Amino acid sequence: MHYKVFIATLLLVTTANALMAAPVLLGSHKLVKGLHLEILKPNTKTQSPENVTNMLKKLVTECSSDVYVIVDVPGLESPDLTVSKEANWPNLVKYLHMSSSVVGLPWMEGTLDLSFLEKYIVRTCKAETVVVHEKEEEVEQYRDIRKRVIKMDLKEIPENQPDRDVAIRAVDDLIRKILRKLPSPHYTILLTLSKTSTVHPVPDFAMTEMPDHFEIFNDIVNDPRREHEVERNNYMYKEAEPYWNDNRDPSVIHAEKMRAQEIHLFDYELWEQNERLVMAVMLMAVSLFVVKVLGRPLVRIMSMLRLRR
Repeated sequence: MHYKVFIATLLLVTTANALMAAPVLLGSHKLVKGLHLEILKPNTKTQSPENVTNMLKKLVTECSSDVYVIVDVPGLESPDLTVSKEANWPNLVKYLHMSSSVVGLPWMEGTLDLSFLEKYIVRTCKAETVVVHEKEEEVEQYRDIRKRVIKMDLKEIPENQPDRDVAIRAVDDLIRKILRKLPSPHYTILLTLSKTSTVHPVPDFAMTEMPDHFEIFNDIVNDPRREHEVERNNYMYKEAEPYWNDNRDPSVIHAEKMRAQEIHLFDYELWEQNERLVMAVMLMAVSLFVVKVLGRPLVRIMSMLRLRR
């Protein structure tokens, strides 16, 4: 009897403490330092929309991306973004692995003002907005280098399986098709939803013992190698050292070019590079020498032999 009362009380407390929340997943191909300073740690703490917005404003202020993809997936919940569900997101997972800055927040109490965020990017980075609903054709081929905000307003995913997993895979594939059209790898992906869902509190010890069950893509977001903020794609941003011409006088430059183009007869490299041509010339010279020197005596000998016959 006491056990049943305890269970009932626990259920009432859990229901009373339930909150309306939405997950937030952010990936930036280029490193933006200090994003984690704007949010509560660890990531599993309930975040406020104000803190998350400040984090996003910090990211956008640098305008380090050429494309900002805002994906609004109604009906999506944090369990859909755990390690066990990575098979539904093969392309998104790949993009996150390549991203230098990654933030995953399972529970934000409330939703982001996506319209404000879109306008903030447009104003700050002088970008233009492209709205996508279900088809990649809604994103036209690029004809300029202007920054873009691609706002993906998708339909609500179904609750029942297997339709839910199928719909999530379709979202992932649409993200792939759109990113494939981008002329630049410098992108930022923000995945969230404009409608909250009911979330029941999880004991801290459970989240500590089983982070893969509650953290968003725990193996990527909380990878120990990400503890130090480093540019993972540094090889793409190395600038070529300029070549400075110390000799400004055109006549000096012309003289250097002429000297470089001179052919030296006793240059070993020249002989080595043209070995076949040299052999052919030598063979022709020897043949001409033989004909020139030995030709007349041979003719005389042949004439004498004919006379004797």
